[in-house]
Amino acid sequence: MSGARPFRDVKLQWLQQLSCDKDLSDSARSVALYIITTHLNGHTEKAWPSYQTIADATGKSVKTIQRAIRELETSGWFGIRRGNGIGHNTEYRPSAATILRASHAREKTDKIVTLYPDKGGQNRPERRSDLSGEGGQICPPNPEKEKIYKPNPREHAPPRVETRRAVPLVFVAETKADQLEQWRIWLRHHGRLSIEALGLRTVKAGKLGYALPGYWPPDEASPIALDCIAFFCHRRDHIAEKAVRQTDLRRAS
Repeated sequence: MSGARPFRDVKLQWLQQLSCDKDLSDSARSVALYIITTHLNGHTEKAWPSYQTIADATGKSVKTIQRAIRELETSGWFGIRRGNGIGHNTEYRPSAATILRASHAREKTDKIVTLYPDKGGQNRPERRSDLSGEGGQICPPNPEKEKIYKPNPREHAPPRVETRRAVPLVFVAETKADQLEQWRIWLRHHGRLSIEALGLRTVKAGKLGYALPGYWPPDEASPIALDCIAFFCHRRDHIAEKAVRQTDLRRAS
């Protein structure tokens, strides 16, 4: 068998195995699902939600969350590095052993085995072919059906222009250094300008920060990733157009 794959490639298999773990309590399973589906960063494979954040989202008490976290750690589902106060939340990461198990499950589903006739398979005759001597059936033509032809009125229509939905922005304070650094890495990976160059710096309630399309960058496989790329492209074009207008005004004056 091959080694472990990136977690984002085996996320579905990991969640399937988690949901089938009969030894886990409902609270532990609920907390694990929330962390993985809501807070896990696809690049670092880590998450940093506070106990209170998890408690508010799952409707459980903080003590229940703490017990569930300990259970997930002792059962081997998460590797956990505990924080030491405000601004240094506990870090959660799917354990290497569970990622390896999920990778093996993914490898099995990726294999496609052809079942030949001598092993119990069937011949698949082409349309109108006569394979009755080989176990197939005659598929006679249907003249009445074939002479009916309705042209598709959309065949010659202009191609549709794909539009992407608007991305709601959230405020990420300058103090959230980990989140901002992950956004900078994500933008560099996609060949985009930095958050500073894109003019996303703003102020909210007297706090400096940035208006971004999420607290953390999305996974590559997430449909939100394309919306984020479209948003940053629009911002880049807006900055470029603004610079051109300012240059024209200076020349005119």
